[in-house]
Amino acid sequence: MSKEKQVSKQSELLFNLSVWEEAWRNQSIGSTSNMKNAAFYATEAFEQWATKYHQQSFTEEGRQRSERIIGWIENQGVDLNGLSILDIGAASGIFTIPFATKGATVTAVEPSELFNSLMKETIPPSLHSSIDIVSERFEEISIKEKGWEKRYDFAFASMCPAMSDWETIEQAISTARKYVYISTMAGPKEDTLLDELKKVLGVYPPNNYGDMGYIQQLLYLKDYSYTTLITKETSYFKMSVEEVVDKLQEWLGTHELPTDEGSLALAEHYIRDTYKEGEVAFSRGGKFGKILIQLEQPNMKGVRTKAQ
Repeated sequence: MSKEKQVSKQSELLFNLSVWEEAWRNQSIGSTSNMKNAAFYATEAFEQWATKYHQQSFTEEGRQRSERIIGWIENQGVDLNGLSILDIGAASGIFTIPFATKGATVTAVEPSELFNSLMKETIPPSLHSSIDIVSERFEEISIKEKGWEKRYDFAFASMCPAMSDWETIEQAISTARKYVYISTMAGPKEDTLLDELKKVLGVYPPNNYGDMGYIQQLLYLKDYSYTTLITKETSYFKMSVEEVVDKLQEWLGTHELPTDEGSLALAEHYIRDTYKEGEVAFSRGGKFGKILIQLEQPNMKGVRTKAQ
């Protein structure tokens, strides 16, 4: 095949919608991941993780992180006051509550009863009438039966595991009239301590390089208008050996590594033998992508028209 034909063939694949949909479906942990997440909700490790996540979300640092993301959305021209928002995968309300504080009415979709309970405890009484909690898995909701087709001004999904296939993203888009926000990994997760433990356990789960590239390409091919931002974020930690040992089951479980008695014992032995000085230093992070889809665009005369 000539070089010109090779380039032409590659271009055809690059702009072939079905190729990208199939490629994402094949690499995605989509349905498998969702089933694992559903099972994980019932574990003690999830309860520990969820409680810690909630506590961290509402620290000053956690609130500032939420404010930065909301600020980026507002800088794109989104006025949250008066909007109706569907918060998909709301957890314990880390965005639901600030949205309502800014004058939005929010439907928070969150399947975890633990997160729902924590959210109810955290919502200020003055915001109760502005927030409705739906205890269901978003990907299992019938948008038509609920009457959610184009019901909300803004569909919002921050690091939501359900947003791991195009069908679910289209489901989110179908609920919104004006905007859709999706954030996801834009590269493999980085965790220096877990990388050490993978070698010790001899388990190497396939790297998930993130859904960002697939989402961007499919939005482009489907003629959506959108704005993106990719950031590199790294956090550094120092913990005592005992703290790390206490967290092993939780951390291995959330990273889909084995948590059987033998694996936990092997991991604990490694931590104690390697970090004899009593302190473990490690880092976590990765590239994170934000996408704001604008479903309505002003035309040259200022009339609002829907992006196809």
